[in-house]
Amino acid sequence: MPSIEWEKKVTKKDLDAAKGYLHLIFDAGEAKRALEKLEEERTTIQKFKVRDILRASLNELKPESNEDVQKQFVKMFEGEPLVPILLVRKENKVFIVDGYHRMCAAYYLDKECEMHCVLVGID
Repeated sequence: MPSIEWEKKVTKKDLDAAKGYLHLIFDAGEAKRALEKLEEERTTIQKFKVRDILRASLNELKPESNEDVQKQFVKMFEGEPLVPILLVRKENKVFIVDGYHRMCAAYYLDKECEMHCVLVGID
């Protein structure tokens, strides 16, 4: 079983990917605040067990056969560093705003593994 390699920070590209999703789930002010906080904290990496992220986010796992999950498996098995996932906490719920497929692939690999994350709270 390969170990997951991680990038040291989140890139502008990853933040841009999160932007559209943030605007779907939050109003404009909250989305802007969350994005600003994620940008400020993009090198502050925290580690959480993948099973805990899944539970806190209330998301369902995509199947292992999902094309995007499969792409993450390939990256993991080739030793390509993965970008930390982006999490936003609001009112005791955690939203995966970038990295959902990485989280799913990591869960299938080892549900006890630690995901590298950037977590910010908005209230």
